[in-house]
Parts: sequence; structure tokens; C-alpha cells
Amino acid sequence: MVFGTHHICIKTADPAASREFYEKALGFVLEAAVQHTPATASLFLVSADGLLRLQLLSFPGAGGEHSAYGHLGVRVEDIHAAWAFHQAMGIISQEIVEQPHQLGYFIRDPDGYEIEICQLKNREPITKERNAPYEDYKH
Repeated sequence: MVFGTHHICIKTADPAASREFYEKALGFVLEAAVQHTPATASLFLVSADGLLRLQLLSFPGAGGEHSAYGHLGVRVEDIHAAWAFHQAMGIISQEIVEQPHQLGYFIRDPDGYEIEICQLKNREPITKERNAPYEDYKH
């Protein structure tokens, strides 16, 4: 049996602000919107390379508790250019740190979630190939 990645879910108090943040700061694009119940909705965003889907889940009281969340990791090819871009946005929460396998830093989204920006060492360049469309959430 093979298990593949599907999405990471983030509870958000303000889905419009979160969508704008992920689009502007990280290049995600809206793939689908789902109204689960009258009070619960999701926006599904996909990364520019098509390899990561992000569910922005909103419901009354969402966004205040991050207990089920560690962090989202996003890969870049030029860590210094990315850091300068995010610094200009005022969303940096940490300076660049070098580790044996990567360079990285963290930013925070409007709900306070940390996102790790990393440049991996000795890895293939990022491609723009996309995964299959998110057909199971389109209506």
C-alpha cells in the first residue's frame, strides 16, 4: 500500500487574510473553495510547483489554538532573496540559520502560524511540474 501527501490543514480566523498572505508571501494559488456546512468552509490552495496543498479551514472560534500544528515547510532555491522579500513584508520571525542539510528561517502568517522557509543543500532544482488537479474538491 502506498500513501501519498494530500494536504495540510490550518485553522484560520480570517480566511481572506490568510489566502492573501499565502498568495503574496509564498506564491500559492486558489484551487477550490468548499462550504462544508453553513458555518464551516475551506479554501484549498496549491503551491506554485503543485507539490503542496494547503487547506485553510474556517469556522466559529477557529484560528486561536495551534495545538495540532507544528509548522509548514516551503522550499526555495535562493534563501537570501526569499529572506529579503519576506523582510520587506515585515513577516520575518527568525534570522537565517544554517544546519547540516539546509539553510532556513521562519515567517508568521496572520493567525500566528510559523512557516519554515528552507534552501536544501545538495538537492535537485525546484521544478514547476504539477500534480494531478484537485478534482475531488471541485464541484
